[in-house]
Amino acid sequence: MSSTVYRIVVAADDSPISKKAIDYAVKLCSNLSVPYKLDVVYAIGLNPAGITAFGFMSGLDRMNNVDIQQDAKASIANLNAYLAQFDETKANAVIVKTSTKDCGYIIEDYINQDPPDILVLGSSNKEGIQK
Repeated sequence: MSSTVYRIVVAADDSPISKKAIDYAVKLCSNLSVPYKLDVVYAIGLNPAGITAFGFMSGLDRMNNVDIQQDAKASIANLNAYLAQFDETKANAVIVKTSTKDCGYIIEDYINQDPPDILVLGSSNKEGIQK
């Protein structure tokens, strides 16, 4: 263990698979006999600001980022509502990490900053990558 508190991180989006991963992590926590902390992280991968001779391209990136952020806001609200049913798990609100990197790298950076004892992946993030 990395510390006195057993730390479990779930990388999730608002998909049914993510909710199953959260359920799994909650069940795992309920079986622990040591203090624990359950973190749910949501990654938002934005398009980098366009540096191009065509000004309209950067405008498209900015508009697409607005769409991504609006979708993320709704997903985060849904995840927070889902987590609210698990008060006994000591789960905090969803931790949101935003960057111009791919979501996988955003999650990797988050994990490397403070490595958990267990990482549960609840998303392949295909929808975010397709945008």
